[in-house]
Amino acid sequence: MSKGKLVYGMHSVEQGLRSGTSERLFVRDGRQSERLKGVLELAREIACPVERMSADKLSRLVGGERSHQGVVLLVASALKAPVNLEQLLKETRGKRLFLLLDGVTDPGNLGACLRSAASLGVDAVIAPKNASAPVNADAIKRSSGGAEQVPYIQVVNLARCMEQLKSAGVWVVGTALDAVQPISDIDLNDHIAIVMGSEGKGIRPNTRKHCDFLARIPMVNESLGFNVSVATGICLYEVNRQRLHP
Repeated sequence: MSKGKLVYGMHSVEQGLRSGTSERLFVRDGRQSERLKGVLELAREIACPVERMSADKLSRLVGGERSHQGVVLLVASALKAPVNLEQLLKETRGKRLFLLLDGVTDPGNLGACLRSAASLGVDAVIAPKNASAPVNADAIKRSSGGAEQVPYIQVVNLARCMEQLKSAGVWVVGTALDAVQPISDIDLNDHIAIVMGSEGKGIRPNTRKHCDFLARIPMVNESLGFNVSVATGICLYEVNRQRLHP
């Protein structure tokens, strides 16, 4: 097998087939449904080879008992081509929007954040190389095609990256439960980087020091809080809301 990535599940496979990077489609023996017919038709249209295999073999292919729904796709590259931050800052037009993830270690959460980032116009998702979730099959599946649409940049030093963004005219907004200002009170109609921390600890103290602003999401019951991917979607939506209705 080539060094490509495996994506699985109906929605992710459909997105992968449309991306133009498909190498081979694996389908469970005996699997039949109207949606699968559509997937097979997509594969036929782009001349993607189809291989049938047993349910056990298909599960082993994706590393165990995962919800592959009987379809797995090998793609040449399941990720948006990596880019250099300096290059991205030069090439990005209009108001820039970045998502910084500080300590997000769960691949499912990373994938959901990538999906929200792609849906809400983020130019790049940035995370430290250490203590960050890998972009594995779980993350790619949860991203529902987002991993193919938004660059994911890993940096050695997140604080240094934040200073680099600030030097380029980007305002850095960190999120914290104890922040005084609700995010809706901060002017986001500019070049913006939103910083999200881990669900347990939030953003690290050193990361917090390098933020221009700290913001919170107003909640009725703060003892429960939000999953990091849900909180990310809310913050990115607020940026878009302000830009559309300044």
